[in-house]
Amino acid sequence: MRQEKTAEPAVAIEPAYYEVGYWKRWSRVYDSLVKLFFLPFGGELRFRDNFVDFASPREGEQVLDACCGTGTVTALVARRVGGSGRVIGIDLSAEMIARARRKATNLPVIFKRASCDRLPFPEDTFDRSLVSFGLHELPRAIRQNSLKEIYRTLKPGGSLFIFDYHLPEGLWPRLAIKSFVKFFEEEAAYRLMLEDRLPAEIGDAGFIIRERRWPLAGMFQMLRVQKPGQVRVDG
Repeated sequence: MRQEKTAEPAVAIEPAYYEVGYWKRWSRVYDSLVKLFFLPFGGELRFRDNFVDFASPREGEQVLDACCGTGTVTALVARRVGGSGRVIGIDLSAEMIARARRKATNLPVIFKRASCDRLPFPEDTFDRSLVSFGLHELPRAIRQNSLKEIYRTLKPGGSLFIFDYHLPEGLWPRLAIKSFVKFFEEEAAYRLMLEDRLPAEIGDAGFIIRERRWPLAGMFQMLRVQKPGQVRVDG
């Protein structure tokens, strides 16, 4: 199944927090900087692969990759779900999506320009959803609404998998990740990590936290959270 190559309509209303020019400039260097950042940790692909292993998408599933950026995780997931499944990647940046499409040639992927807090999908659409280093980019109110929207569009019993920053216990890892996030990210990302807000916000959206891991000396976190209900098995 080839990826859909339809033209993307503009988002009806640009969210007030979203800076078009900033993300247009950032899209040009994003992949190169991410590769450089993950080099000391065994490389970006290994890091992303570990997250996809954690999410364990299955053949034939319908999967949402929210805040998909340039689509590295989206393409990895698409290879797992196969031709009988489908992955939808959403992002607000048209430039990021254009780069993502080039990574997903001949894969079962559709990319849409959309905001996470206003997902253009019906209730109970997806078996799994993923957000990789996307939630920290959102202001608190937008992030909370985005979690509720992901909850709405997941099937009963479906799971959301989150990968983001975390403040560890160890002195040197703690100093390293605090310095990095403070310097390279927005204040919203720093406060989210510093105050460990994600678990409470996830619960407020209705999810149940099923698993939480802290890779790389606790500087990052991976969460598996579930929408209550019985998982439906087709066929």
